[in-house]
Amino acid sequence: MGRKATILITCGEASGDMHAATLVGELRKRLPDANVVALGGERVAQAGGDLLYHIEDYAIIGFSGVLTKLPRLLRLEKGLKRVLEGGIDLFIPVDYPGLNLRLAAHAKNAGVPVLYYISPQVWAWGRGRVEKLARAVDYMAVILPFEEGFFQSRGIPAEFVGHPLVEDHSLPEPVGVGERNGIGLLPGSRRSEVRRILPIFLAAAEEIRRHDGNVRFTIGRSPSVPKRIYQKIVSRHSVDVDINGKTPDVMAHSRLLLVASGTATLQGALLETPLIIAYRLSMFNYLIARRLVKISNIGLVNIILGEAVCPEYVQAHAKPRLIAREAIGLLQSKEDREAMVAKFKGLRKLLSGKGGCRRVAEISEQLLNHS
Repeated sequence: MGRKATILITCGEASGDMHAATLVGELRKRLPDANVVALGGERVAQAGGDLLYHIEDYAIIGFSGVLTKLPRLLRLEKGLKRVLEGGIDLFIPVDYPGLNLRLAAHAKNAGVPVLYYISPQVWAWGRGRVEKLARAVDYMAVILPFEEGFFQSRGIPAEFVGHPLVEDHSLPEPVGVGERNGIGLLPGSRRSEVRRILPIFLAAAEEIRRHDGNVRFTIGRSPSVPKRIYQKIVSRHSVDVDINGKTPDVMAHSRLLLVASGTATLQGALLETPLIIAYRLSMFNYLIARRLVKISNIGLVNIILGEAVCPEYVQAHAKPRLIAREAIGLLQSKEDREAMVAKFKGLRKLLSGKGGCRRVAEISEQLLNHS
C-alpha cells in the first residue's frame, strides 16, 4: 500500500482481549508500520494496540445484560461504525458476535475488507445467520477443526489456523496421577456466573465431603472476579475450601474438576484432567437460549470430540446431589477416569493448525496487499 495501513480490531471480555492481544503482537512483528486501533482491554493495550474503547465499560452477560446496557452499547456501535468509515484498511472482529456481526456488515458496505477471527458459533445457535455472515466477511480464520469445512461448504472462504490454547498460549504438560489431589471448582470467569454456579459446586462439595471426609477442594479463581465475592459465597457453606488457587494450577493438579461450561472445559481436557460440566442461566436467558441453540452438548470439549465424553448437568439438572453422585463415582472408578482421559489424549494434535495468530497476521497482510 502507498500509505501506512490502519487496522481496526474489536473484541469483548477477558478471553477475547487475550486472543486479540496475541494477534496485535503478531501484527506488530509482520506489519511494524501499521496503525492498530481497537475495542479491547489492558492486554491489547500492552501489546501495542491503540484503545479507542475499553471492553470493561461494555461488559455484559446473557440477553438480559444486553437490555440493561443497551444505550451504552448503541453508542459504542455508532462510534465504531464512524471509525470504519474514516480510513480503516482492514477490519478484524475477534469473536464477540453480538456486536461484531453488525460491524462486519457495516465494514463490508463501506468497502473495508473483513477478516473474522474466532468464528461466531453459528453452527450451534444461528445457522440462519450464515447467509448474513457470507455477505459480511472476506475471510474467516477459525479455531475449531470442523468449522473450516462448515463455512467452505456454504461458500465462505475459511481456514483452520489452530486453537489459541494450543498454538498461542503455553499450557503446561499434563502431570502424573501421583501429583494430583482433590477436586477443583471452576465456576466461571464472570461475576454473575460465579454467583450462580459456585453455590451449586459448594453444595455438591458438602455432599462429597460427607461421603469422604478427606477430599480437598480448591477454587480456581478468575482474575476478573474480586476475591471478596468468593469469600462471601464460601462463608455460607460448611465445607472448607481453598480460594487462593490459580486456575491453570488447579486444572493441572486436581484429580477431578467441576467446571462451568466454556473454554475451561477444553483447558481441563488438554491437561488430561477428568471433569464434570455444569451450567445454569437465569430463566429469562435460558428460555431464549433454548430456542436458539441447536446442538445437544454445551461443553466445548464434548462439541469438539463429537460425543458426551464429560457428563453435563444443565439448568434444572444442575443439582448438587446429582453432581456429587457423579463426582463420587468418578473418584471411585479409576477405569472411568482413565477412559475419559484416553479420549482427551488426541486433543492437542487435533487442535494444532498453521500457527494460530501468526497465520492470522499473514492473512491480514495478504488482504491488505489486495485491497
